[in-house]
Amino acid sequence: MEKQIEKILIIMAMKEEAEPVIKNLGLKPIDKSEYNLDESLKLSVYSCVSSRSKTPNIFLIQNGVRRVNDHPNAKGELVYVNAVGTISAVLAAWEGMKAFNPDVVITAGTAGGVKANGAEIGDVYISSDRLRFHDRRISFGDYLYYGIGSYPCLECRSLLAKYPDKFKFGVVSTGNSLDNMEPAERFQFYSNKATVKDMEAAAIGEIAQLKGIPVVAVKSITDLIDKFKGSDEVANKPKELLKSAEEYEDTAMQFLKNLMLATERLGETIPLVVEHLLGKFPSQC
Repeated sequence: MEKQIEKILIIMAMKEEAEPVIKNLGLKPIDKSEYNLDESLKLSVYSCVSSRSKTPNIFLIQNGVRRVNDHPNAKGELVYVNAVGTISAVLAAWEGMKAFNPDVVITAGTAGGVKANGAEIGDVYISSDRLRFHDRRISFGDYLYYGIGSYPCLECRSLLAKYPDKFKFGVVSTGNSLDNMEPAERFQFYSNKATVKDMEAAAIGEIAQLKGIPVVAVKSITDLIDKFKGSDEVANKPKELLKSAEEYEDTAMQFLKNLMLATERLGETIPLVVEHLLGKFPSQC
């Protein structure tokens, strides 16, 4: 039986991604001890009360930070970075779903996109079909399909119909690396029929499936993963897709250049997603 959406949990990896969303939703820091959240995870947690509720019903977890070990330039000081990737995403998702018991989870952040499929810098994608992995390759028997994951996601088609100029629709595929994909990863990414490449969505999808909670990914594009170096050309033929990573435009450089624009887009669009979901049943989204 479907449950009406009254409580939403947003999970984001980077502080820079979360800040515009926190500001535009009017979220405030909460006392983590009130919800028995594990302090060792260093999560940053926020909430607000929507017009539909008298108690906090919109929650946001930013994965916090992790210590960098053996940093060559630390000079005896501790160095911390945003807790990106699937491990930190799983920890945040498990803690958040257990503490807040949301009706839906939004995994939000920045991502790479496939230009040949229509992606442009600053586009915001809503996940479609399934959330899959492209770097969890276990090539025998049933483990092959377990590795890919294929976790169900909430297809918000009425949201796309409501805001056709704000969102695009595409399959999201997850891996633990920001750099250019090597041929084996790229082959699996395209086998996943993906347009969006991120570092958290499928991991959160796995936890959401365990908990029986609908999940949707909302991803803003920072880089084009199929753009060749020094050219406007993109890979769109099978033999071109499997060229070496060095032949493509550098992913990290694109990411750093376009991060501010992509996070601004998240700040503009996540409130629209939250407003759209509240009060609906999943089948209406």
